[in-house]
Order: sequence, then structure tokens, then C-alpha cells
Amino acid sequence: MSANRPIPAVTVVSAGEDDAIASSLRTFLLAAGLPLRDDSAADVVVILISQSAVDDQGWRERVDAHRGVRLVPMRIDAVRSSRAPEHLRPVNWVTLDPESPVTAFGTVLAAVLSDPEHIHALRNLRAEAEAWVRGGRQTDRLVDDHRRALEAHDLLTLLRQDDYIDTGGPVGEFVEASYRHTRRSRNRRRRRRVAGTVLAAVMALIAAVTVPRILQAKGTDFNSLVTFGDPGSAREMPEWSSLQSARLLLYGNARQKAQARQTLAALLAVPWSLGGPAAGLDEDDHTVVDGMAVLPGSRRVALLVRDGTTGANSLGLYDIRAGTVLWRIPLGAGYADIAAAADGRRVAAVGKRGTAVVDLRSRKIRTFRHVESGYASLHVTLDDHLVVGRQHRLVVGSLDGSGFRTVGARYDSLLSLEATSDGGARALVTAGPGRYRLLDAITGKVLAVTDTAEPLIAAGAVGPDQVYAVFAGADRQLWELRPGRPPARTGIAVAERTTTIGLLSRNRVVVGGQDQRAHVFRLDDGGDLGVVCRDVPRLTGLVFSPYTDVLGCFGPYNSALWRAPAGPRAPGAAGAPRLGTRIGDARAGVRADGGRIVVEPSGRKPFTIGLFTSDVVATAVSGDGAQVLAAARSGEVAVVSLRMSDGLPRVVARWRIPGGRAATAVGWSGEEPLVRAADGAVWQAPGCPGCTTDDGLVARLRERLSGCWTDRQLTQVDGDTRHVLGVDRCRPMPDPEKG
Repeated sequence: MSANRPIPAVTVVSAGEDDAIASSLRTFLLAAGLPLRDDSAADVVVILISQSAVDDQGWRERVDAHRGVRLVPMRIDAVRSSRAPEHLRPVNWVTLDPESPVTAFGTVLAAVLSDPEHIHALRNLRAEAEAWVRGGRQTDRLVDDHRRALEAHDLLTLLRQDDYIDTGGPVGEFVEASYRHTRRSRNRRRRRRVAGTVLAAVMALIAAVTVPRILQAKGTDFNSLVTFGDPGSAREMPEWSSLQSARLLLYGNARQKAQARQTLAALLAVPWSLGGPAAGLDEDDHTVVDGMAVLPGSRRVALLVRDGTTGANSLGLYDIRAGTVLWRIPLGAGYADIAAAADGRRVAAVGKRGTAVVDLRSRKIRTFRHVESGYASLHVTLDDHLVVGRQHRLVVGSLDGSGFRTVGARYDSLLSLEATSDGGARALVTAGPGRYRLLDAITGKVLAVTDTAEPLIAAGAVGPDQVYAVFAGADRQLWELRPGRPPARTGIAVAERTTTIGLLSRNRVVVGGQDQRAHVFRLDDGGDLGVVCRDVPRLTGLVFSPYTDVLGCFGPYNSALWRAPAGPRAPGAAGAPRLGTRIGDARAGVRADGGRIVVEPSGRKPFTIGLFTSDVVATAVSGDGAQVLAAARSGEVAVVSLRMSDGLPRVVARWRIPGGRAATAVGWSGEEPLVRAADGAVWQAPGCPGCTTDDGLVARLRERLSGCWTDRQLTQVDGDTRHVLGVDRCRPMPDPEKG
């Protein structure tokens, strides 16, 4: 679990009287390829609930200890949900049928592997519902967009029908009130974010189709999931699943190759992890990554590495593409954090032994006497100021070792400190519960102040390109703080256990935590741009850079790097291509027919492809005539490869404009598909350039792959496939160089 792209480890919690069922379930999960772990090391906890269990104090204590992991409760007799621990009641329950236990076991496997977006949608609804109740049930706190209110209404209806989750209380009242309100006033423009896509059918599909075939395959380590085309599991582990798809595309039979083309093309169009430094690969490897700094250019990362046995620190240079630590040099023990200078050549480190500045080219170290003996968050500004955020004070110095001093007043807690694109640094601190202060971190000057009710969650972030901050309010809403203005709600609900918030350039915010995915949202309209840090269970921290959109993700088991999803293109961007509603090509004509497109290729028979449930409003053929970009009135977008290696057309990418905007026009900029929304914003949609032939799919996969792979991840990948894809096995970090 400490290396890249981990397969989730599972533990099963049961009472003594239920040990026989627990043993059978463990055997089933092991046969399916899932690693079993002790309670403290598990990413997913399956909890067997029975009449005897709810009366067992030891069982209750074990269950109560699991609050920061994915929970999958399984009812094994007629026990009422009201007798279960309170925090289990709103979670998906699986019910055991004694006549067919494999069905329940398969559903547990599906729950472990599936994307729990329905859970997160309900959590965000719950956060908005509580904000509505605490605000006196005011109309202006309801969902204001009818489509989103309808999606929330449909979500609760489905969950009630399936007995999937308890949706009563304030959540049900809030959704019903929003639904009635928006039916009466659909033209009101204030929007709130409510996640709307319901994926409940995925679990039934896996349990009914995929699991029996996995059982027949007798433990092929999830290769069957790719062979039989399960989309939910493949998208949970797109990098690993792409290797399996490539293996089938290269060496499988005709049916397997057809499935692999579809799976691989779809995976190549979704965001991937960039991988991360592999630490603790085996029992003899005691390396731990304590910090990272992304260098300008986004190709390499400086690492603060600690020997878990001796406590000695070293500085390493990590190559993202190769997934390799190129070298390490010793620093000594007690260093707390590192930060990179704007020139990409120097990296500073602070700690109990003093302050060190490392030249990455010569690998020479300069040391200063300035010491940080406690918590320290370090940043280097564009002007070479060293800014240290202690637990209760800010300290400023210089990369040349001079002028270290404390600035500003003492604060209660530091929520965020970042170097900014204007050459300075800013911090968000609290002077007490709910008392937020935005500071100039170079001078200590207070830039903005707000005193609010005591929040449930202490989290916030400062903007890298503007003077502002966001914080989690007492109403579980994300609030914006700017100088000279009263704080304002963003309309983005903050779910429970949100521990990590960070701001990116161009009004994008990352919100995540130990039991929820880290999503990137637009502050302008609450539009969900996508997920980052998917391969880091129990996310505990993020590392940002003022020079790039590549960010670092930290968890207790591993660290990884991701490129944050972009927002719309800047207005008036140079070289903007022509966008239209029907852009054809001499090699292929395309026309809309409701939610379908009719393609008329030169020299071939016309054919029809169904794409959307709403009408197609715009189409464009790519410059090489090989792909078609289509957009629907609903804002849905699809990219179609007109003829792949087997002569068949396929949809290779699907997407939807964030924020619920309608689409009005489409076009191509080279190989990039572009879409114009109703508000005039131009977005780059996900695509799959070159995904028209088998060779093109493999070449595109080689481009996308980065990082290294563990022996376990490569168990089902033969040597020929590894060679074709250029896949490398993870190796321990090199020892620190001797000075």
C-alpha cells in the first residue's frame, strides 16, 4: 500500500458468533485478489452486523474506531438498522441471503472497488440541508436550479426504492423543498452545487455479471474486470487497468481485442495520476517521504526523505516521467519542510539542525544558523524571501541566510501559507474559533478579517494569483474572504471530515479529506472540474506550487502527483480556432438527428451513432477526418473515432461542461476538442488523439504512462507487454551520497 496506485486493502470486522461467515467472506475476497490487513492498515472496512454483534461491546469499540476509512456494512440477519452505531446508518448496507451468499459477497467486492460518488452526493446534500436548517429554512438557501433539484430528487427516490441509504430527516425535507421551489421559479439564477450523477447501477452490474466470471477465473487478480469490460472498476484504477487492456489488445483473441479497444480508449480520455515516489517497498526499505516541492517545468520534484529507523533526513531529486529518485544527498536529522526557488535550481530546507539551501546542479549545500524546532511550513517567494509558518507565528528571512525575523501578531492556528504569483506570500490564520485573518506573510499586515460562528471544520486556503482566501464556515459552506468586502458564500458545500482545502489559479479550489475524494471546483459557479489524488487513500495534505498546476497529494500510505484539471480558456486567448455548430470535412460529413449523429464518410455507407438523450446542437470533424466532436443541448460532449482497426466506430471520450452549462458550438484546435458554453466560455474537452488504430492506442498509452510499478501490480503483465509499453518496476531509492 505504500507504493503508487495501491489496490485497496480490506479488513473484516465481526462478532465472535459470526466468525464462520467472516471467514468465508475473507476467503472470497482473497480469491478475488484483494489484500487483507489488520484494522489499522486497512483502506476499506467490511462490517458484519447481526443481532449478537450490536450487543457485543468489543465489536462496537472496533466499529467506532473506524471513522476515516471506506465502510461497507453487511447485514447477516434480521437486525434493525436503528440498533447499529449511528455513523453506519447512512452508509450503503449489503444484506446477506443465506440461500445465495455469493451474491452478497459479490456486492461487497463491488462496493470495495466502485466509485462511491453516490455517497459523496448525499453527504454534500446533507451539508446543504444542515446549512438550510441552521439558517432558519430560508428560501435563498435552497437549491436554485431546477435541473439539479430534479437530479437530487431522483437520487433520493432511487435510494429510497432500493433501501440503499436512510434519506429521511433534513435531507429529504431540503430536497423536497428545493424541488417545489424550483418548479415555481425556474428562472432564478442563483445556483448551488449538488452532485447529480447516480451510479447505483454499477454495483448491480458488477455483482450480477462480473463477479461470477471472476469466480470462474479463480483469482486472476482483476484481469477479468478488464476482460469483461467493467467500467466502474476500470475507472477506479485507470493506469493499472490500461496495462491489462493493452495486454489483451496486443495478444488477446478477437473478442478480447474489441473490448480492449473500447476500454483503453475510454481510459485514455480520463485524468490519471502522474505516479509518485515509491517508499517502503519491502521490510528492509525504511524510507519515508516527509515533503515535496514541484520544480518549475513540472518534470522533476525535490523530496524531503527520512530514514524511518535513524531519523536522518536527505534531499532527493525525483523524475516524474521515469518514476525514479535520481539521487539523494544527506542533510542530517530534524528537518521539517522544503521549498523550491523560482529558478528551479535551489531548494531550501528548515528544521532543528538549521536552515540549508541546496544547489540541485552542483549538489552543494549551504547552511545557516536559523533553527525551526517545531512545526514549520516553508515557502520561497519569487523575490527569494524564505517564509516560515510556525504553529503560532510567521518568520521571514532570505535565501542568502540574512534578515530572519518574526512578523505580525501571534495567531491561534495556521490554516494555509502559500507563495504567490505577485512575488509575495499570504497566510490564512485564525485568532480563535471562527475568527479568520488573511495576512501578508512578508509584513504580517492584516489584509482581511471576518468573525463568524464557530465552524465544525477548521480548514481554509489562500489564493495564489489574487488577494483572497476561502474557509469552511459553520454552516458547512465554503466561504470567500476578500479585502474590503463582507465574506460571501460560494455555494459549495463542505462535506464532513473535510481536512484539506487548497486554491489554484483562475478561481479553482480543491476540497477533500480522509474519507472523501478530492474534487476541484470552480468558485464562479461551483462546477465540478474533476477528481485528483484518487490513488491516495485517506488524503491528509496537499502541496501546491506557484509555478505549475502539478500538485502533490499526501496520505499515511503513499504520496502521488497529479495535474489539476483546467477551467475554461481565458477570454480572448490568442490563436483561438473557429467554433461552429456544423464543421464538416471533405472526408466525412456529419449531421444531427435528435440525440444521434449520422456520419456520411466519403466512399463508404452512412451510419448512425446514438450519443445523447437530448438533441445534438453542434458537430465538428477533426482536421484529419478521423474523429467527430459532438455536443448536446444539455452540455454533454462526445468524441467519436470514426473507424478503428477493426473497421468499427467507437465513442472514445465523454464529458459534460462543468456547472451545468449548455453547449452552443464546437471545434478543433489541432488535436484538442473545444466546446463553447452558453455563457461564452470555451472549454477543452477530454479527447483521445490518435485513438483510431491499435498502434495509435498503444502509442498514446506510452505517452500517458509515468512513474513505476510494484511487483504486485505487474503480476498479470507479461514481459512482452512491459517491453512494448516501456513499463518499469519500482526500485528502492538510492542511498544518500557520501560527502
